[in-house]
Amino acid sequence: MPWLWIIATLIGAYLVGSIPFGLIAGKAIKGVDIREHGSRNIGATNAARVIGWKWFPVVLILDALKGAGPCLAGLWLSRYTTADLALWAAIGALAGHLYSVYLKFKGGKGVATGLGVVLVLTTVPDVHVPLPALCALGVFALILLATRMVSVSSILAALSIPAFYYAWLGAKTFEAPYLNRFIFLSLVSLFVMVKHRANIRRILTGEEPRIGRKKPEAQNG
Repeated sequence: MPWLWIIATLIGAYLVGSIPFGLIAGKAIKGVDIREHGSRNIGATNAARVIGWKWFPVVLILDALKGAGPCLAGLWLSRYTTADLALWAAIGALAGHLYSVYLKFKGGKGVATGLGVVLVLTTVPDVHVPLPALCALGVFALILLATRMVSVSSILAALSIPAFYYAWLGAKTFEAPYLNRFIFLSLVSLFVMVKHRANIRRILTGEEPRIGRKKPEAQNG
């Protein structure tokens, strides 16, 4: 029955997505709780600010893998059911990162885990390469070079994903299973912007921190 597969996938992906790698890294490397420093966020950016930028790619990759891993497992398991288990795994993994069962249902902003998710979900048919996600990564890199603000780069990259998805798939966007994925990607993009609302306020007032500058205290993570 499809619903049994969906429920099992959601639970498994949620438990994996709930693993707070940034928090674990902070305690393991420096014996600190990164929720008590910087932006108090468990994401890779705040972890890097607290324990050192050399750990940024490590936490980023681990957070991305907890999104990509369940989605890849969902793709493999979809052969046994009619449900798009990759999509359900994406929902579970992101929900776990945002509302971790291990952190009393608190979590991060979902950027790195979302990256792992979209790298799987945006794979273009017949090409087997996540071209929309790679284009969004290009947007992130360009905006980061121009502004040195991780928050701005994350928001604009997230918002660009549905546009790139449609650009690559064209009319196929509105066919199964791509339509549901397009809707999901659009909602996630908007949710990323909502999770960064404090950053947006600081951007508008000119108080948002840039890489290489130490002020202000409250930072994006």
